[in-house]
Amino acid sequence: MKVEMRRYTLKEGAKEAFQEVFLGVIVPLRRALGFKVLGAYWLSEREFLWFVAHENFEEAEKAYYEHPERKKVNPAQYIEAMETRFVEALPL
Repeated sequence: MKVEMRRYTLKEGAKEAFQEVFLGVIVPLRRALGFKVLGAYWLSEREFLWFVAHENFEEAEKAYYEHPERKKVNPAQYIEAMETRFVEALPL
């Protein structure tokens, strides 16, 4: 399973609106397309970190961004900066 870390710095005052879109659209749609949302965390009022995984990440990611429900929202309007990278889990 491929795991991606996504870290966002939100625009000033965007926390509530972003969280509404994240919980109301992004998470349910990702799950419907077979993604596993492994965790989501507020690091501060404007910093948000989450982890998402999928067996066929690139293919599923393409389907996610092309999905009509995803096209109805624009979470980027709340994001000032974004860092994404794939991570490798340490077997425990």
